[in-house]
Amino acid sequence: MPSFVPLLLSVALYTSIVKLSAFLYRRALLSWRDACIFSLILLMILGGGTLLNRLSGNAVPLLVSIAAGLVIQAGVGAWYLAPRARTATGDALGTKGAAMLALIAYVLIASLGLLVGLLSGIVLPQT
Repeated sequence: MPSFVPLLLSVALYTSIVKLSAFLYRRALLSWRDACIFSLILLMILGGGTLLNRLSGNAVPLLVSIAAGLVIQAGVGAWYLAPRARTATGDALGTKGAAMLALIAYVLIASLGLLVGLLSGIVLPQT
């Protein structure tokens, strides 16, 4: 059971980041359920891709993986969030708006990861 705690925390964190992204992007409205489902979809797709890359001996370079993750997130966001995310007036956000919302979430989670890495000394080890 304890091994599921980090997984649950990562889903909860990313769901919260997606909700924050919706708020930051023109105060769009997105339900917690849809944000959570979007987070789970991305966790399965990107986690599976990372697992396959690790099993193949890191055949895909890091920068290519980051770029692929960005494209996948924007694509899944455009597909899944377009009919579900709403503007403040209640209209559907649309494909372009949903992709932007997903990209904002990507930037926020990447920034948070970089900040945590810097603070914990992982990215810049202490000498």
